Amino acid sequence: MTNYRDTRGFVERPRTFTEALLDGIAPGGGLYVPEQLPSLTASDLVRLSTRPYAVRAATIYEAFGLDVTPDRIADIAACAYADNFDDPEVAPVRDLGDGRYVLELWHGPTLAFKDIALQCMPLFFSEALELAHSRGTTDLDFLILVATSGDTGVAALNGFADRAHTRIAVSYPDAGVSAIQERQMTTQPGDNLTVFAVEGDFDTCQSAVKAVFDDEAFAARLARDHGLAMSSANSINWGRLLPQIVYYVSAYADMAARGHVATGAPIDVCVPTGNFGDILAGYYAKRMGVPIRRLLCASNTNKVLADFIATGVYDISGRDLVKTPSPSMDILISNNLERLLFDLRGDATVIRGWMDELRATRRFAVDKGTLAQLQDQFAGEWVDNDTCLRTIGAVQRSKGYLMDPHTAVAWTVAERLGSDLPVLIVSTAHWSKFPADVVRGLSGVPDGAPLDEPDEFALLDRVVDLVPGARIPASLEAVRARPPRFDTRIAGRRDDLERALLGWLAADG
Repeated sequence: MTNYRDTRGFVERPRTFTEALLDGIAPGGGLYVPEQLPSLTASDLVRLSTRPYAVRAATIYEAFGLDVTPDRIADIAACAYADNFDDPEVAPVRDLGDGRYVLELWHGPTLAFKDIALQCMPLFFSEALELAHSRGTTDLDFLILVATSGDTGVAALNGFADRAHTRIAVSYPDAGVSAIQERQMTTQPGDNLTVFAVEGDFDTCQSAVKAVFDDEAFAARLARDHGLAMSSANSINWGRLLPQIVYYVSAYADMAARGHVATGAPIDVCVPTGNFGDILAGYYAKRMGVPIRRLLCASNTNKVLADFIATGVYDISGRDLVKTPSPSMDILISNNLERLLFDLRGDATVIRGWMDELRATRRFAVDKGTLAQLQDQFAGEWVDNDTCLRTIGAVQRSKGYLMDPHTAVAWTVAERLGSDLPVLIVSTAHWSKFPADVVRGLSGVPDGAPLDEPDEFALLDRVVDLVPGARIPASLEAVRARPPRFDTRIAGRRDDLERALLGWLAADG
């Protein structure tokens, strides 16, 4: 069985998978990481290529030595990856020619890559909670707190809706997500959930949620008055990252089986990146044996990660978060980078020092050895807003392939950094979540320019008119028909979020 330790070294006793899952974030603010990673051989990848996605996922989960029985792991994977995805391959790879392959991660119910993890994680969470109750390690239920730049909140609400013994509250930046994403959240059915719009940007939301987690008095009040402990569905929770590793393994197995790459030969992978979780999952897959040569970190105008990879200096002092057509990447504090740095440096004391420095001065610099390791495995580049939009139109005209703005950022970076190897471009969301900017991209309208039709749901129909064969997913048509349920807006401080949470819990009984 694999145990988990925290990146800042405060947790003396390693946690099991289910304990780390329930904790979410480690005491002291660190993130849980596995003490060891499983290994995959070329033969393993060949065998997996003949199995359905759910079996591939269960195989990887078992290899991680979870404290869950193999039969239960198989049941969870089979339930998570079923007809809730509109493609039987779950995460299919599309060949677009010229050595470019697109990994489509948006075939789940909320049309974004977060579904791959958040259709599975809530099932593991329920299992972990049942185990904890049966072992007598807790008699509490759980409040899941989520900060979102768009897609995480939508997928988490969908995944945790009406699950026994859990409640979920999502905070998103007011005017910082697309109208479609906001409507998906504010109309989500379920008796155990709520949504708050927060004044400010994603980093404001994320900081408020982390501050609530650090408030011991609030945690005690939740337990005393409401019988609740807190956990997270953000990618700070290892339960989010583990399912994301699977689709890199799966994609390579498919590419090898179809002759896109010789089994065992390397590929490059390009990931649109904000909080560093998706690309980190690719890094773990590489460490496990998937033949990935380089991980290409694709940033938008908020290019703190691309700058960090180039210089080894993580500096957000003096930076303002810029609103872009790819809002799920509009992030300056990339939490999962901490896990990578721990893996490269291996010293919790050093990591703790860097994170303390970031909190105090809004910057830190890694040592030369760590930077050399980082640059050996990663390359970074960024894309401005207008180039992102032009790419949507250019790829549609040249390849007949319609993509969302996040995928357009990754496509552009893959083209700029070049490669003599096949490049797997990670497509993180369906185009229909961002119809205004897709219309701009298809029509040659600059970023931010007004459109003659401001309603994003009407713009969905405009895209269908512009692109023969494009269709609006049925799940989004259902969102269009649902009335909003939530309209609470709060300031972006810890106290404001705590008051809103207590008010919701009191009103909900």
